[in-house]
Amino acid sequence: MCMLKYCYELAVKYMTIYAFNIDNFRRSPEEVQYLMDLMLEKIEGLLKQETVINEYGVGIHFVGNLKLLDEPVRVAAEKVMQVTAKNTKSSLLICVAYTSTDEIVHAVQASCQEKWNEIQEVNANQSQNAEITEEKMQLDHVIKLVDIERHKYMGLAPDPDFRSELHVRLT
Repeated sequence: MCMLKYCYELAVKYMTIYAFNIDNFRRSPEEVQYLMDLMLEKIEGLLKQETVINEYGVGIHFVGNLKLLDEPVRVAAEKVMQVTAKNTKSSLLICVAYTSTDEIVHAVQASCQEKWNEIQEVNANQSQNAEITEEKMQLDHVIKLVDIERHKYMGLAPDPDFRSELHVRLT
């Protein structure tokens, strides 16, 4: 909460916290459960501070492969995102069950699925509209960078601007 206050006062628009890497699931089951319990405790703490968070206008987003989280943690994270969804002054991105490699795989798979669905729709409609050329169909269904970026977990925020980034050391 102190960091949110400082970022609010400094007009920092985007904050990212890396809280739980996917590799942490390789720990012993006891450690993973402890970390899930701790995460649930912290998320519930955010919910208790909902009034302050809304006052600061912070939208909270959990990014990563949330399907990997224990159900109570995932449900609590979804609730926090829901109650802060209308806040647009700043964004707090909390990376959980996250790695950049998983994000890339997810974005590529989602883009491929989206294009496949489009192709299936075109094929279904092709008999009704003979003017769709194969060349146009191929051009429309090429996966572009913008498609991948749209499906990134971190697509909620712009790429960091390291020239003007504020560095804070937590001790």
